[in-house]
Amino acid sequence: MFSLIIPTYNERDNIVSLLVDIESTLTGLDHEIIVVDDDSPDQTWQLVQEFQFTSPNVHLLRRFNKRGLSSAVIDGFRKVSGDVLGVIDADHSHDFRLLPKMIELIRGKQAECVVGSRRVSGGGSDKWPWHRKASSNLATSLAALMTKVSVKDPMSGFFCISRDVVNKAISILHPSGYKILLELLVKARPNKVIELPYIFIDRKQGYSKLSVRVALAFLFQLQELFWYRFVSKS
Repeated sequence: MFSLIIPTYNERDNIVSLLVDIESTLTGLDHEIIVVDDDSPDQTWQLVQEFQFTSPNVHLLRRFNKRGLSSAVIDGFRKVSGDVLGVIDADHSHDFRLLPKMIELIRGKQAECVVGSRRVSGGGSDKWPWHRKASSNLATSLAALMTKVSVKDPMSGFFCISRDVVNKAISILHPSGYKILLELLVKARPNKVIELPYIFIDRKQGYSKLSVRVALAFLFQLQELFWYRFVSKS
């Protein structure tokens, strides 16, 4: 079974259309979709509850008094039963049409992790202002410098990974912020990672979750991963 995790917070305007698109894309594949919602004030969780009545593959995990994309993904990992696990944002920024190919590459033993990448040939971002591109480039460079991961887009929020790889590290996954893939690359250490290009599309509904608090959480995460990678192992 393929298990897809969609972390949400205030994605009422996006979630239903995304679920319809993904369900269509995964037709014929044994799958489950779990929406992990942090008790959204806009009641995203209510729309998912209603959607479940027409789609038995869709499930809701509503979290109370907890917040954070990465911890939501980990809670989703613990809930699902698939042999291949996937993560995708709820805001239509990621190309869900890549999912069957990503699953195929992992099941065919060609990779243990497949990343939707903006930073390989054919990938990119749509209509980003220069300052957002600059901050994204800086964050990616810092991640590469401090963790020595070889993946070109370790900051991607769109990926699939073998369940066996996640199980090796799930007890030591304690990320803050949004960069769960970076945490997995450092701590779970998948043997082979393939990056598939896609064009990142900026959200059309709702608002970005990027903030100073998110940036600080990322810096703390980098510090923790540097310690884990180079100091605690020595």
